[in-house]
Amino acid sequence: MVSPMEDNVLDVGVISSKFTSKAYPNSPKTTFKEHFNDLAHTLECFKNSKLSAETNFGSSNVNKTEVFGILVWASNKSDENKNIISEVSNIQFDSDLVFDKIIVLDNNRLNFFVETIQNAKKEFGKENLKFVYHNTGLNNISLQSQSFGDFLPLEYLFSDIIPVRIEREGKVELLIFSKDEFSSDNCSKLLDFAKGFDHLGSISSIILSFPDFNDLEHSPIVQKELLRFGNYKYNKNLFLKKHTEDFRNY
Repeated sequence: MVSPMEDNVLDVGVISSKFTSKAYPNSPKTTFKEHFNDLAHTLECFKNSKLSAETNFGSSNVNKTEVFGILVWASNKSDENKNIISEVSNIQFDSDLVFDKIIVLDNNRLNFFVETIQNAKKEFGKENLKFVYHNTGLNNISLQSQSFGDFLPLEYLFSDIIPVRIEREGKVELLIFSKDEFSSDNCSKLLDFAKGFDHLGSISSIILSFPDFNDLEHSPIVQKELLRFGNYKYNKNLFLKKHTEDFRNY
Protein backbone atom coordinates (compact mmCIF):
# COMPACT_ATOMS: atom_id res chain seq x y z
CA MET A 1 0.00 0.00 0.00
CA VAL A 2 1.27 3.49 -0.88
CA SER A 3 1.79 5.16 2.47
CA PRO A 4 -0.62 7.97 3.45
CA MET A 5 1.95 9.09 6.05
CA GLU A 6 4.91 9.72 3.72
CA ASP A 7 4.73 10.84 0.10
CA ASN A 8 5.83 8.42 -2.64
CA VAL A 9 6.59 5.58 -0.22
CA LEU A 10 5.30 2.03 -0.58
CA ASP A 11 4.62 0.27 2.74
CA VAL A 12 4.94 -3.53 2.68
CA GLY A 13 4.11 -5.63 5.75
CA VAL A 14 5.50 -9.15 6.22
CA ILE A 15 3.49 -10.86 8.96
CA SER A 16 4.65 -13.67 11.23
CA SER A 17 1.88 -15.11 13.43
CA LYS A 18 3.06 -16.94 16.56
CA PHE A 19 -0.27 -17.56 18.27
CA THR A 20 -0.11 -20.01 21.16
CA SER A 21 -2.88 -21.79 23.05
CA LYS A 22 -0.64 -21.76 26.14
CA ALA A 23 0.27 -18.90 28.45
CA TYR A 24 3.27 -16.73 27.74
CA PRO A 25 6.43 -18.23 29.30
CA ASN A 26 7.42 -16.89 32.72
CA SER A 27 10.77 -16.07 31.16
CA PRO A 28 9.79 -15.07 27.61
CA LYS A 29 13.08 -13.73 26.24
CA THR A 30 14.38 -16.97 24.74
CA THR A 31 11.13 -17.77 22.90
CA PHE A 32 10.69 -14.16 21.81
CA LYS A 33 14.21 -14.02 20.42
CA GLU A 34 13.54 -17.19 18.40
CA HIS A 35 10.37 -15.66 16.93
CA PHE A 36 12.13 -12.36 16.23
CA ASN A 37 15.14 -13.98 14.55
CA ASP A 38 12.85 -16.12 12.40
CA LEU A 39 11.01 -13.04 11.12
CA ALA A 40 14.24 -11.12 10.54
CA HIS A 41 15.53 -13.96 8.33
CA THR A 42 12.18 -14.04 6.50
CA LEU A 43 12.47 -10.30 5.79
CA GLU A 44 15.94 -10.78 4.36
CA CYS A 45 14.66 -13.55 2.08
CA PHE A 46 11.65 -11.48 1.04
CA LYS A 47 13.78 -8.51 -0.04
CA ASN A 48 15.66 -10.77 -2.44
CA SER A 49 12.57 -12.57 -3.70
CA LYS A 50 10.65 -12.44 -6.96
CA LEU A 51 7.55 -11.39 -5.00
CA SER A 52 9.33 -8.30 -3.68
CA ALA A 53 10.46 -7.34 -7.18
CA GLU A 54 6.95 -7.81 -8.57
CA THR A 55 5.46 -5.75 -5.73
CA ASN A 56 7.78 -2.83 -6.44
CA PHE A 57 7.29 -3.09 -10.20
CA GLY A 58 3.51 -3.00 -9.85
CA SER A 59 3.45 0.25 -7.86
CA SER A 60 3.38 3.67 -9.49
CA ASN A 61 4.44 7.07 -8.11
CA VAL A 62 6.77 5.39 -5.60
CA ASN A 63 10.34 6.45 -4.89
CA LYS A 64 11.05 4.21 -1.91
CA THR A 65 9.80 0.95 -0.40
CA GLU A 66 9.57 0.43 3.37
CA VAL A 67 9.37 -3.21 4.43
CA PHE A 68 7.90 -3.74 7.90
CA GLY A 69 8.11 -7.00 9.79
CA ILE A 70 4.99 -7.59 11.90
CA LEU A 71 5.43 -10.15 14.67
CA VAL A 72 2.10 -11.15 16.19
CA TRP A 73 2.78 -13.10 19.39
CA ALA A 74 -0.58 -13.67 21.06
CA SER A 75 -1.53 -16.05 23.86
CA ASN A 76 -4.94 -17.63 24.31
CA LYS A 77 -4.23 -18.52 27.95
CA SER A 78 -2.68 -15.32 29.27
CA ASP A 79 -4.68 -12.27 30.34
CA GLU A 80 -5.93 -10.17 27.42
CA ASN A 81 -3.95 -7.16 28.68
CA LYS A 82 -0.72 -9.07 29.25
CA ASN A 83 2.13 -6.81 28.15
CA ILE A 84 4.92 -9.06 26.96
CA ILE A 85 6.75 -6.29 25.07
CA SER A 86 7.85 -4.58 28.28
CA GLU A 87 9.43 -7.85 29.47
CA VAL A 88 11.59 -8.30 26.37
CA SER A 89 12.43 -4.69 25.57
CA ASN A 90 16.08 -4.94 26.68
CA ILE A 91 17.03 -8.02 24.65
CA GLN A 92 20.33 -7.85 22.76
CA PHE A 93 19.92 -9.20 19.22
CA ASP A 94 22.58 -10.75 17.04
CA SER A 95 24.57 -8.15 15.12
CA ASP A 96 24.27 -10.08 11.86
CA LEU A 97 20.48 -9.67 11.66
CA VAL A 98 19.46 -7.51 8.69
CA PHE A 99 16.07 -5.75 8.86
CA ASP A 100 14.61 -2.24 8.74
CA LYS A 101 11.63 -2.33 11.11
CA ILE A 102 9.85 -5.00 13.11
CA ILE A 103 6.59 -4.24 14.91
CA VAL A 104 5.59 -6.52 17.80
CA LEU A 105 1.95 -7.08 18.69
CA ASP A 106 1.20 -8.88 21.96
CA ASN A 107 -2.05 -9.46 23.88
CA ASN A 108 -1.96 -5.94 25.29
CA ARG A 109 -1.55 -4.23 21.93
CA LEU A 110 -4.08 -6.47 20.16
CA ASN A 111 -6.64 -5.88 22.90
CA PHE A 112 -6.21 -2.12 22.44
CA PHE A 113 -7.35 -2.51 18.82
CA VAL A 114 -10.32 -4.69 19.81
CA GLU A 115 -11.47 -2.30 22.53
CA THR A 116 -11.19 0.69 20.22
CA ILE A 117 -11.31 0.09 16.46
CA GLN A 118 -13.34 -3.12 16.44
CA ASN A 119 -15.88 -1.85 18.96
CA ALA A 120 -16.18 1.46 17.10
CA LYS A 121 -16.92 -0.40 13.87
CA LYS A 122 -19.73 -2.25 15.64
CA GLU A 123 -21.07 0.90 17.28
CA PHE A 124 -20.95 3.28 14.31
CA GLY A 125 -20.91 0.88 11.36
CA LYS A 126 -17.80 -0.22 9.52
CA GLU A 127 -18.74 1.86 6.49
CA ASN A 128 -18.93 5.03 8.62
CA LEU A 129 -15.46 4.72 10.16
CA LYS A 130 -12.31 5.92 8.40
CA PHE A 131 -8.75 6.17 9.66
CA VAL A 132 -7.43 9.72 9.78
CA TYR A 133 -4.05 10.51 8.27
CA HIS A 134 -2.50 13.31 10.27
CA ASN A 135 0.16 15.71 9.03
CA THR A 136 3.58 14.14 9.62
CA GLY A 137 5.49 16.79 7.69
CA LEU A 138 6.33 14.08 5.13
CA ASN A 139 2.89 13.68 3.53
CA ASN A 140 1.97 17.15 2.31
CA ILE A 141 1.12 15.89 -1.19
CA SER A 142 -0.87 12.88 0.02
CA LEU A 143 -3.03 14.93 2.40
CA GLN A 144 -4.25 17.09 -0.46
CA SER A 145 -5.98 14.10 -2.05
CA GLN A 146 -6.52 11.72 0.86
CA SER A 147 -6.72 12.82 4.48
CA PHE A 148 -8.69 9.76 5.64
CA GLY A 149 -9.50 6.30 4.35
CA ASP A 150 -10.03 2.60 5.02
CA PHE A 151 -6.32 1.76 5.13
CA LEU A 152 -4.76 1.43 8.58
CA PRO A 153 -1.25 2.92 8.35
CA LEU A 154 1.33 0.44 9.58
CA GLU A 155 2.68 3.16 11.88
CA TYR A 156 -0.61 3.02 13.81
CA LEU A 157 0.14 -0.57 14.82
CA PHE A 158 2.61 0.73 17.40
CA SER A 159 1.04 4.12 18.06
CA ASP A 160 -0.58 4.91 21.42
CA ILE A 161 -2.92 7.38 19.71
CA ILE A 162 -5.26 6.43 16.85
CA PRO A 163 -7.54 9.05 15.24
CA VAL A 164 -10.61 7.99 13.28
CA ARG A 165 -13.33 9.86 11.42
CA ILE A 166 -16.97 8.98 12.04
CA GLU A 167 -19.65 10.15 9.61
CA ARG A 168 -23.27 9.59 10.60
CA GLU A 169 -26.56 11.43 10.18
CA GLY A 170 -24.87 14.07 8.04
CA LYS A 171 -22.32 14.95 10.73
CA VAL A 172 -18.59 14.35 10.95
CA GLU A 173 -16.98 13.47 14.29
CA LEU A 174 -13.30 13.05 15.11
CA LEU A 175 -12.75 10.19 17.55
CA ILE A 176 -9.28 9.91 19.10
CA PHE A 177 -8.32 6.78 21.00
CA SER A 178 -5.58 6.94 23.64
CA LYS A 179 -3.82 3.83 24.91
CA ASP A 180 -2.55 5.80 27.89
CA GLU A 181 -4.81 6.30 30.88
CA PHE A 182 -6.58 9.59 31.54
CA SER A 183 -4.63 12.38 33.20
CA SER A 184 -4.62 16.16 33.01
CA ASP A 185 -1.46 16.06 30.90
CA ASN A 186 -2.76 13.38 28.51
CA CYS A 187 -6.06 15.20 28.09
CA SER A 188 -4.23 18.42 27.23
CA LYS A 189 -1.99 16.60 24.72
CA LEU A 190 -4.98 15.10 22.92
CA LEU A 191 -6.73 18.46 22.76
CA ASP A 192 -3.60 19.97 21.19
CA PHE A 193 -3.42 16.98 18.83
CA ALA A 194 -7.07 17.44 17.80
CA LYS A 195 -6.41 21.02 16.70
CA GLY A 196 -4.30 19.74 13.81
CA PHE A 197 -7.23 18.19 11.94
CA ASP A 198 -8.79 21.20 10.26
CA HIS A 199 -8.18 19.45 6.91
CA LEU A 200 -11.03 17.02 7.65
CA GLY A 201 -13.58 19.79 7.22
CA SER A 202 -16.98 20.23 8.85
CA ILE A 203 -16.12 18.48 12.12
CA SER A 204 -19.14 18.81 14.38
CA SER A 205 -17.55 17.33 17.51
CA ILE A 206 -14.44 15.79 19.02
CA ILE A 207 -14.54 12.58 21.09
CA LEU A 208 -11.56 11.60 23.26
CA SER A 209 -11.53 7.98 24.39
CA PHE A 210 -9.40 6.65 27.26
CA PRO A 211 -9.15 3.14 28.76
CA ASP A 212 -10.19 4.37 32.22
CA PHE A 213 -12.23 7.57 31.81
CA ASN A 214 -14.69 8.18 34.66
CA ASP A 215 -16.96 11.18 34.20
CA LEU A 216 -17.62 11.76 37.91
CA GLU A 217 -13.95 11.70 38.79
CA HIS A 218 -12.40 13.25 35.70
CA SER A 219 -14.86 15.86 34.42
CA PRO A 220 -13.55 18.62 36.79
CA ILE A 221 -10.06 18.03 35.34
CA VAL A 222 -11.46 18.34 31.82
CA GLN A 223 -13.24 21.59 32.64
CA LYS A 224 -10.01 23.01 34.04
CA GLU A 225 -8.06 22.04 30.91
CA LEU A 226 -10.70 23.63 28.67
CA LEU A 227 -9.85 27.05 30.03
CA ARG A 228 -6.95 26.92 27.53
CA PHE A 229 -9.17 25.77 24.65
CA GLY A 230 -11.92 28.30 24.08
CA ASN A 231 -13.26 26.55 20.96
CA TYR A 232 -14.29 23.43 22.88
CA LYS A 233 -17.40 23.14 25.05
CA TYR A 234 -17.64 20.06 27.24
CA ASN A 235 -20.55 17.78 26.30
CA LYS A 236 -21.50 20.13 23.44
CA ASN A 237 -18.76 19.78 20.81
CA LEU A 238 -16.27 17.88 23.01
CA PHE A 239 -17.04 14.53 24.59
CA LEU A 240 -14.91 12.13 26.61
CA LYS A 241 -15.55 8.44 27.05
CA LYS A 242 -14.11 5.12 28.15
CA HIS A 243 -13.19 2.62 25.41
CA THR A 244 -15.64 0.08 26.78
CA GLU A 245 -18.60 1.48 28.68
CA ASP A 246 -19.78 0.26 32.08
CA PHE A 247 -22.47 1.48 34.48
CA ARG A 248 -20.24 4.33 35.71
CA ASN A 249 -20.02 5.90 32.26
CA TYR A 250 -23.15 4.67 30.50
